Amino acid sequence: MKLVSWFLVRSSGRGLTYMVMLLATPAIAAADDGARAKAAVCLAYASVVKDVPDLIGPIAPTPEVAPAQPISYRDAYALYKSQRRPMVVMVTASWCPYCPAMKRELLTLQRDDKLPSASLVIVDYDADRATARTVMGSRRTLPALAVFHYVGDKPKQTRPTKASEVTKILAQ
Repeated sequence: MKLVSWFLVRSSGRGLTYMVMLLATPAIAAADDGARAKAAVCLAYASVVKDVPDLIGPIAPTPEVAPAQPISYRDAYALYKSQRRPMVVMVTASWCPYCPAMKRELLTLQRDDKLPSASLVIVDYDADRATARTVMGSRRTLPALAVFHYVGDKPKQTRPTKASEVTKILAQ
């Protein structure tokens, strides 16, 4: 998040109020498109209303929580076999338009501790096709999601279509 500052200068001359926005300042010149758009709206408001709008100063960035990290398929599978630890596997690809949203949901579930003791694995289809095809089975659409868990003493594989279904499967 970039900090942006706006400068509005008011000068009175012959009964008119002139507004000048100093867009050449380094903070504005280096700002992203959203910040420049806000500055333009501010200037437009000031020119129509003939008054300086209340400006909200820059907001300090909020500290970001470190994102949860998925582990490798091999490590998760070893935990699944030896400790019966559930394994949530998502197959993704860089060209898949729906994959980032599901990946974000799964990482949020993991960060919020809603995947109780489950290992989260993200498999890139282009980088590891053999593992990806194993996880996907006969289903060939992305994103593909599979949950490997135990029901009683028997291993089970479930293929939910939504990330929100994973918590229900793990609660069984």
